[in-house]
Amino acid sequence: MTRYSNLSFCRPGLRYGSSPLKRELPDRRSWLDRVLVRSLSWPGRCRYTEKGSTRWLHQLAQRTRALAELTPDQRRAQLIVLAHRMRHAAASDSCLDEALAMACLAVEESLQLVPRANQCLAARAMLRGYLVEMATGEGKTLSVALAASAAALSATPVHVMTANEYLAERDAASMEALYRHLGLRVACALPTQDAAERRQAYAADIVYVTAKQVAFDWLNDSLQTGTEPDSLRASWSALIPTASRSAGTPLLRGLCLAIIDEADSLLVDEARIPLVLARAQKDSAAADAEAVVALGLAEQLLEGTDFIVQSSHRKVQLTDSGRAELSRLAEGIAQLWRSSRYREESVGQALTALHGFERDRDYIVRDGSLELLDGHTGRALPDRRLPHGLHRMLELKEKCKTSPGQETVASLPFQQFFRRYIGLVGISGTLQEVSAEVHHVYDRLLVRIPSHRPSQRVDLPARVFVNRSTQLRAMVEDIQLRHGRQQPVLVCTRSVEQSLGVSAMLKAHGLDHQVLNAYQDAHEAAIVATAGQAGQITVATNMAGRGTDIPLGDNVAERGGLHVISLAFNDARRLDRQLAGRAARQGDPGSWQALPDLDDVYLKEAMPLPYRKLASLLAAGNRHRTAMVLIRLAQRRMEWRHRQQRRALYQSRETLERQLAYGGRRHHLS
Repeated sequence: MTRYSNLSFCRPGLRYGSSPLKRELPDRRSWLDRVLVRSLSWPGRCRYTEKGSTRWLHQLAQRTRALAELTPDQRRAQLIVLAHRMRHAAASDSCLDEALAMACLAVEESLQLVPRANQCLAARAMLRGYLVEMATGEGKTLSVALAASAAALSATPVHVMTANEYLAERDAASMEALYRHLGLRVACALPTQDAAERRQAYAADIVYVTAKQVAFDWLNDSLQTGTEPDSLRASWSALIPTASRSAGTPLLRGLCLAIIDEADSLLVDEARIPLVLARAQKDSAAADAEAVVALGLAEQLLEGTDFIVQSSHRKVQLTDSGRAELSRLAEGIAQLWRSSRYREESVGQALTALHGFERDRDYIVRDGSLELLDGHTGRALPDRRLPHGLHRMLELKEKCKTSPGQETVASLPFQQFFRRYIGLVGISGTLQEVSAEVHHVYDRLLVRIPSHRPSQRVDLPARVFVNRSTQLRAMVEDIQLRHGRQQPVLVCTRSVEQSLGVSAMLKAHGLDHQVLNAYQDAHEAAIVATAGQAGQITVATNMAGRGTDIPLGDNVAERGGLHVISLAFNDARRLDRQLAGRAARQGDPGSWQALPDLDDVYLKEAMPLPYRKLASLLAAGNRHRTAMVLIRLAQRRMEWRHRQQRRALYQSRETLERQLAYGGRRHHLS
């Protein structure tokens, strides 16, 4: 591995101010720089191949043994000396290596675990400023904890970001003994906490938090204080004791270092969705009444004659006939509806709600409330709302209680937020496909860490089906065969709707199973953790339970291990690798097979009709391999489309600059 750079460690104080963050500088890299980076990030070129890695591991083991021979008092004194060196001098390689040795020994003594070689290499790579790809099940949580504890010894506030609140709470609790052993304090910042509790959490040495939560808290801080991070006022506030600070003090201590678990999900997938900070408006009965009128008018229009649905973009376009019919229908009602612009915009939103969004695919209704669904993970997003009155339309469509309207105060793309961190690293099982994009946006290179055991996963040839009914019949036959020998099966679907259909099919054939989708998200980890038990059948949306280990039950390895079936078309190759990675973890046996069908609504959006017809002919003739080539082309097409969306969002900076000017004060964004 060619040396890149150590992380830049910093802490709040006179030198960096009370809230350190990175200045946004223009990208001055030439096209030649980008070509060279792409060659460095090419598959097969980014594996961890440093010649000295074996020697380094031997030296790390020697350091750890030498520390183990010291008395507790001697070790504590050495830890104090090391922390002083890291806080008052540059974090040299020797300091980082000694800190890692301290962390490894602390893991052995506090958690009764012995860090594996690949976990130590992953922690070392992150401390040197790399993003790390390490296979699913190889112990990424412990690798992150090793890197976080070593960095925190320098008094740098460390934010460990997870995919959801459950993982943040779980990891903070499971690693607390390690951090306490090193004299570090760990906390968890949650949306259920009030501002004072979150301020106290962010004051810890290491805080586990979701990216969404820390981004919203930083936006709030920016709007409320508007203080330049390098101003005299900011530096002076760093001298005030935490207990003496007023309630208006920022929640965060700056954006010093972020270590991102499941980095591809946060740095890439979430990057297409801007963070929006909004405040609730007073509930307006008039807004509900207007939305009801718009829905009533929309229901009287005919699809194909009065409007056209563009399913790939979730847009509805009125035709000339539809505009004329709408004008006729609006005669005799309130004067407001005589305005053609208002009428067509409102009814257009209503048509989108009626025909562009589907229940259990795009949203669920739970406890009388409407919750949007994440298209990639299938998770519910209870605090996310659609803009421009569309959310209210969906609530009225499903006869839910409407939530108060919201006024946007500030918005921020995830990409721009992450770039504000002085130190940014992360780890995931699937980063190779987006390594060039990640370097372009975040200036991070990728290192791939090999598994500590050779993989035994069997990747079965994909089978393509013309329609869903034949797909489900083939799935049931396969499950019945494997269930007969008590082999566990995990069936992965993309939407709640698809998971419910699979469940109904299994019930019809008398196959007991568990279902995990957005309706069962409170028990997500518990359900996934049992998926590897003998005879267990689990139906789950694609990424439900991500981050939770699936241990194999007794004698399951002899039966072939966990078998994973993917039924959905995924619009990124990384998602297929994530699903396959659920089987055969840590050298265990297992298998994976994709069973896509050409009726899949997501595949229809991605594949042009002529290609879909050709794929149908190939699938009907059992030419599955050739049909899969067309599906892979559609997959790459969707990857390109999403990449363009992320690029457009990243390049649009004017909204952020304008909205962060609040009350005559402006936060430094250079």
